[in-house]
Amino acid sequence: MPEQYIKTRFEAICGEHDTWIVTYDSAALGAPVYLVWYTDHQGGDKLLTFCNQQVFAAASLDGVAAAIQTNLPALQASPRLLHWLDAMADMQLETCNTYKVDRIARQIRSKRLSLEALDGLSNFIDLFGDYANSLADTSHLQEFRDNTVIESLIAYYYQHIFWPRLNDHQKFLQYKRPALEIDHRQLLGVFMGMKGKMESAIRVL
Repeated sequence: MPEQYIKTRFEAICGEHDTWIVTYDSAALGAPVYLVWYTDHQGGDKLLTFCNQQVFAAASLDGVAAAIQTNLPALQASPRLLHWLDAMADMQLETCNTYKVDRIARQIRSKRLSLEALDGLSNFIDLFGDYANSLADTSHLQEFRDNTVIESLIAYYYQHIFWPRLNDHQKFLQYKRPALEIDHRQLLGVFMGMKGKMESAIRVL
């Protein structure tokens, strides 16, 4: 999850409790939905899930807290989540990131992966990893673990985008990175497979 400057009370509460709301936008779900992303200090970054390994999602941003409260017995809820709920009572909720997965798919198909597209694709891969990290059983995701085309993409992204931008943002703006040499058809297939696996587990309330 990208770091950002804390600007509002709600963002400050999210930072204090390491719990955030993200927007997941996919036509396959009919409309954007809202997921809860958090850091488990013992288990790493995760998505809020039900005990049956489905991913919690709210149909509206304003309905996130109520949907969590109503379904608490069926959720894998950490004490930090409960403290976050108490702290954000009556606040205007905000999202910290948006995953526009259909746009990413179109850009892969076009074989013209802009900087925005590569950022979005890298963020989605991270989100998928957090989804996998939320589950007790990941055997159904095995084909995506250590996939060579994903490894190649991530290696390129960190070498030519993430670290250069982090180390010197001004110099990065002038940086002429080499073309991404990758099989776009294979990349699209893997991306769509990851997208389908995760979306099939999302339960919208």
